[in-house]
Amino acid sequence: MDNKLNRPFVNISRSNIVEELINVLNQNMDKILSLDGIVGVILDGGLSRGYADYLSEIDIIIYLDQEHFIKYNKSKNPIPIGISKINGYLYDIKIENFDELFNKDYDMVALWDLSYAKIIYDPVNKISEFIKYKLSLPIDISQAAGLMFDAWWNYRLAGDIWINRQDVAQGHYVLNNAVKPLISALFIANEEYIPHDKWIIHMSRTLEWKPDNFDNVLVKILSSGNFDLASIISRQNAIDELWTSIDKKLTSKVNLKISFMQKYYYETFKILIEKGKIPIEEWEKICNINILNNQPFSDVTYISNETIHVDFNKLLSLKPDDMYQWFYEVADAVRTQLNIKSVK
Repeated sequence: MDNKLNRPFVNISRSNIVEELINVLNQNMDKILSLDGIVGVILDGGLSRGYADYLSEIDIIIYLDQEHFIKYNKSKNPIPIGISKINGYLYDIKIENFDELFNKDYDMVALWDLSYAKIIYDPVNKISEFIKYKLSLPIDISQAAGLMFDAWWNYRLAGDIWINRQDVAQGHYVLNNAVKPLISALFIANEEYIPHDKWIIHMSRTLEWKPDNFDNVLVKILSSGNFDLASIISRQNAIDELWTSIDKKLTSKVNLKISFMQKYYYETFKILIEKGKIPIEEWEKICNINILNNQPFSDVTYISNETIHVDFNKLLSLKPDDMYQWFYEVADAVRTQLNIKSVK
């Protein structure tokens, strides 16, 4: 991530006072460094991404060693913490225990913030080593599967329901719920961390890869139009257009022959069908046995002598009406991919 080119950036035409606020921060560094036990200090928030205006805060994180972090939490300190004003400027100051950071779990949003952070005090390079370590692992695009399902569930499954029931307000509400996971999946398709909600739409426009006509589609996705049934249908079509483009990008990365949201079920079902039978103990190293209670697993498996068996007669005889379409597509894709035409 450190070496990635063409990262999303802030693209705002309003007056930018980053240099002014950086100068203010530099002038107040003596106060900030008055805490004992400081390992390092970073700048994050909007300033670290290159933009600030009169509504911006100077966001900094001060890392203390464990001994002084504990003392800090039990005493009065020389600088205010949290949202506060210093010499007339607004700050958001956080204090963290450096000794716990390497083992601390960082979600995608926290990693996104860290990936833009600027080091402003790091006397022995501990902060740079920590940031490099946290950002060293590649982004697992499999995380997009759940986001794509979440988006699909809201815009397609719930969307169809409320279009049919002609409740315009509820229809727009469920479509709104599809936007965040879908744009989040777009970031993962670019192998980028997911931004904070405050920035997610703005920075999506400068991603390295975007579907054709992205800006226009985005407007349609976010527009409630005349707030009538036609406006829900228009939004749903726009969301579907974007969803389909992102899905195509994601599936092309892993050569998947089914939608990306079905990736886990497809790959797990394929393992089971390829094996034909597998001891329960071995299966539980791959997947929880409870998945056998879900379709398409439940319809084509049985257990005998502590072993899971595939009923190939049932697998071959499956028809679209036998189960929910989402699961049938998984089963059909697997048997087609494995070219299963007769009972093993």
